[in-house]
Amino acid sequence: MISYEEKRKQFSPEAQARIDEGAQEIRQEMRILRFIREASGLSQDELAARLDVGQSYISRLERRDNITLATLAGIAKALGGSIEITINLPHQTPVKFTGFDDLLT
Repeated sequence: MISYEEKRKQFSPEAQARIDEGAQEIRQEMRILRFIREASGLSQDELAARLDVGQSYISRLERRDNITLATLAGIAKALGGSIEITINLPHQTPVKFTGFDDLLT
């Protein structure tokens, strides 16, 4: 099996830079958990109490590069919110999923 670093070396420097930029954008988007918590006016301790987890768990979630939909739904529910997902496909009407928060938590 080829390692990530070996595979990465196969790309041009320009392609590697684009990969890095895309990865950084994804990392920033995942910081949305912190933004949502802060916009709700909660500390990590307060959110942890609502979810019945430790504060360190919330801290780790906020630093992660990925998160499960079930975890995100649980956080949205703890904040009194909900999740709506829209899938946009070329040449088709967007498909919207709502009301499944309770199924995931």
